This record gives sequence, C-alpha cells and structure tokens, in this order.
Amino acid sequence: MPVVVVSEECNRFDLKTAPDCYVEIREMSYGQRIYRTGLTGAMKVLKDNKSDFAGELAMDTARITEWDFANLIARHNLEISEGVPYNFANKEHLKKLPSRVGEEIGKYIDEINSFEDIEEGN
Repeated sequence: MPVVVVSEECNRFDLKTAPDCYVEIREMSYGQRIYRTGLTGAMKVLKDNKSDFAGELAMDTARITEWDFANLIARHNLEISEGVPYNFANKEHLKKLPSRVGEEIGKYIDEINSFEDIEEGN
C-alpha cells in the first residue's frame, strides 16, 4: 500500500516586505486542520422575541493567526531586535511584527495550506 504522510519539507518564501528575510512554512496535518477548524469560532443559536431562532457566529481570528504562526512557521531569519529572533509562539513578539510583513506571511501560510484549488477527480 502507498504510504501517505504529511511532508516534512517546508516551503521557503523570500519576503517582499522585508528584504533579505525569509520564512519556511510547513503543511499542516489533517489533525492540525481539524484542531484549527475548532478555533475558527462557535455558533450560538438563541431564541428571541422576533423569530424562533437567532444565530451568531463568532470567529477569533487573532487566536487562529497566533496558532498558525506558532505551529506552521518552521524557520525564519526575522529579528525583533539585533541578534534576537522573533519567537512566533510568543504573542508579544507577534504584536511587534509590522503589519505588512505579517500579512505577507499569512498569505503564504494560507497558500500552502489551502486545498480549495484542487480539482475533484471524476
């Protein structure tokens, strides 16, 4: 039988928003995808006076982003100060990352871990 496991290889991206910097991003496992999906929010269904039910979907995007950066960035060369690398598992470090750099890294994380573009075989 064929062996099917998550690749240990990472995808390297040179950052346009931070010259001479790179990140290496790993593909998440299916178990990680399930866990991450659980972080995307909770749905509440409540009864109200105007209708039978009202729904609310709450998404905690900050928590998802924190999880992505902590678990999917395998290596990088970004520094928070001279000689001190960013620790993306540290929320305080993540808060200091320039927005444009974080957005670019987030785009690459989504690119590596999105399977919506895969055509279904018929």
